[in-house]
Amino acid sequence: IADSSDDTDAASSSIYTGVELTDQILQEIRRCCGFWFDVNCDGDIYIDDHHTSEDVAITVGQCLNQALGNKAGLTRMGCAEAMCGNATIRCTMDLSNRPYFEWDLPLDEEYVGGDDEAFAAMRRGAHARNQALQSKGNTSMANATMLCGSALTCEMLQHVFESLTIETRATVHLELMPSSKDGAAYQPQYPGHTKDLALAAARAFGTALAECVRVDPRRAGKVASSKGTLSV
Repeated sequence: IADSSDDTDAASSSIYTGVELTDQILQEIRRCCGFWFDVNCDGDIYIDDHHTSEDVAITVGQCLNQALGNKAGLTRMGCAEAMCGNATIRCTMDLSNRPYFEWDLPLDEEYVGGDDEAFAAMRRGAHARNQALQSKGNTSMANATMLCGSALTCEMLQHVFESLTIETRATVHLELMPSSKDGAAYQPQYPGHTKDLALAAARAFGTALAECVRVDPRRAGKVASSKGTLSV
């Protein structure tokens, strides 16, 4: 895994893990938080999505935590809501150095986005791997039709957000909100609704992080804690 962060260089940043929805989630977080980080991972997606998605989230979290330093002068806490489709997610975040993650998203599908989206991602992943193998002259193995690790499971979606939170040394609560249209409770009425949940969560997470890292001039460069320091 190669990872780097920058708060200014948007034009040259790229994200590639081989797991399509993991890439989309990180892209949404990056777009909303304003931290322009690069990710390039060559993982074992020929087995599944587990190690690649989780380890990338761990690495990105560690990179963000290192970039934030002692968090002196930052607002530290933030709250944001974001939508995707029929899903509205609220993220409450504290860069507390006391890591904890909680959420209540109803993930009732095996794959984020449902089976159709997952199988399409697996076929695209297999095609890309076959082309890579052929370019290296390894034509005997370039015959896969599905690459299972190219699709993100709902189980791993939670691991992605949890690992990112823990390694950023933050306290995060992702909460599913009632419909913004009529105040009714969220109802997963269509196949693939879990992708809306995932992308709304990513947007809320990134927007809350942007609030947390905003410089607060009232702090005069000091840490937002009555103790003068955050727990380590």
